[in-house]
Amino acid sequence: MKKLLFKSGVFLNWLFAVLLIIADLSVFISPDTVPYLALTGLFFPFLVIINFLFLIFRIFYKKPHFFISLVALLLSWYRIDDYYSFRNKQVISAPVNPLKIMSYNVRMFDLYNWTGNHAGNNMFDVIANEHADVICLQEFYSRKGFDFQSKIIKAQKSKDYIISSKNKTGYSGNAIFSKYPIISSGFVDVGTTKQKCIYADIVKQRDTVRVYSIHLASIHLSNNDYEFMQNINDNNKDKNIEGVKGIGSKFLDASQIRAREVETLVPHIASSPYPVIVCGDFNDPPVSFTYHSLKSDLKDAFQESSIGIGHTYAKSLPLFRIDFILYDKKMTSKAFNRIRKNYSDHYPISCEIEL
Repeated sequence: MKKLLFKSGVFLNWLFAVLLIIADLSVFISPDTVPYLALTGLFFPFLVIINFLFLIFRIFYKKPHFFISLVALLLSWYRIDDYYSFRNKQVISAPVNPLKIMSYNVRMFDLYNWTGNHAGNNMFDVIANEHADVICLQEFYSRKGFDFQSKIIKAQKSKDYIISSKNKTGYSGNAIFSKYPIISSGFVDVGTTKQKCIYADIVKQRDTVRVYSIHLASIHLSNNDYEFMQNINDNNKDKNIEGVKGIGSKFLDASQIRAREVETLVPHIASSPYPVIVCGDFNDPPVSFTYHSLKSDLKDAFQESSIGIGHTYAKSLPLFRIDFILYDKKMTSKAFNRIRKNYSDHYPISCEIEL
């Protein structure tokens, strides 16, 4: 019996170690090519924890094969910084030309009262109190009688703004509000989402920077999906299998769509005549083809100027950092802030970037 348990333990140890290494490598392969690899990236933080527990167990009880998880963890160590920042870098010298950036998926300012608390005005208060120079919003919505556009312009004292969609009733989609002049702006048609990605070329003093506000394809989890994740029934295996399959299928479909969106966005960002700042809801974690492709040579404000856990999704998926502020490698950032207010299903983030 002991021999069987030992062999089973070694097998599981190898299994989770290999899965961790596959997750580490999955960022290089488009989900359009091998869809299921994206799932390993989704579970990366949990695979790290499991391998760490295996390592501690084997060392503490002086068990052989401790090297299995040790090697996997060493190979993946540099990606742990994507979820837990150790650096908290700060700009020591006085900033010469800082630009405070905020990014927030406002979920239409709770138009249909999903929260049960009519949280739109609370979200606006968070935005106003942050005093950002540039505000990038996703799932923006404004119309007569629900006019968050005018409220933000007044609170920020905006010079210019761009919103991705306008119809007879109002504005919706992605938005950028700026305290400084926008000399040009436009849309990036990624061909797969109703929420067009937008950019604005903003001038502050002698510097011009291109800011993107993007919202990539959502997984579109339903209330039933969230209820299933919170209340998995151990006594109903068929229902559990059906629920996992449904959520997994939605995730894989959305991953493939995001891969195609990124293939359009990356060359557009690379061709910018100005240094870039890319803000938005990527709907993918850091260990993903989406993040890896968009980050490329850019810096991540969370990694460069924060410390601790950085998850930004405010619902049932722990350690899920899917909102980002990326910026040109010639710039520096400080004072990254994840604002723990769950009025939306995302936490707002902000930082100061030295142009």
